[in-house]
Amino acid sequence: MEKKLLSVENVNVFYGDAQAIWDVSFHVNQGAIVALIGANGAGKSTALNMISGFNPPATGRILYEGKSLNNLPPEEIVNRGISHVPEGRRLFKRLTVLENLELGAFNSTDSRKRMKQSLEEVFRLFPKLEDRINQPAGTLSGGEQQILAIGRAMMSQPKLLMLDEPSLGLAPQIVELMFDIITQLREKGITILLVEQNVYQTLRISDYAYVLQTGHLKMEGRGEELLADPDFQKTFLGMVY
Repeated sequence: MEKKLLSVENVNVFYGDAQAIWDVSFHVNQGAIVALIGANGAGKSTALNMISGFNPPATGRILYEGKSLNNLPPEEIVNRGISHVPEGRRLFKRLTVLENLELGAFNSTDSRKRMKQSLEEVFRLFPKLEDRINQPAGTLSGGEQQILAIGRAMMSQPKLLMLDEPSLGLAPQIVELMFDIITQLREKGITILLVEQNVYQTLRISDYAYVLQTGHLKMEGRGEELLADPDFQKTFLGMVY
């Protein structure tokens, strides 16, 4: 039986007086890759920021492992087992690869205690990072910086990893690598909530997807079902980059 790891229930989110998400509900089953897709401004990044505690919902509930995340600070949400790789990576570019990775364990007491183990696991996943361990993050290629951002998020040993536009701005061959990495993370037991503009590739690897449009939930279904849906094809497949 599938187990819900994350449930978002009837949330409404505002930026000041402007409403960004309208009565949206979705859930993420444990061990799955679940995608949020839609055009720019649809509310996808807002949803991830909401779950991370940066912009809590005005109304509605966020449940993780059956417990409320509403109004918890971001550091406590990390401690609960959720890591967020934001759009644009937001690395500390003057710090080394190692220093950026160590900062990924800073918010979690358990992760600080297990930092050596976490580093070993990240280096097994991403051996290139170990090769660049003393290199400033800002001197890495775009693909390597994205891998470092994911590695930093993995340092807190999350159960749920949220990825916001991981393929943005990358060369086509690196985009393929990024989707391979996401699949590998799921195979290692990490649940993935993925925001991506590359609709075809995203649905190809996703177990389930929710389609947002101007802050409203418009469609949902399994990846292959949406790809075969004529209405979805007409409206959304033009977003494939």
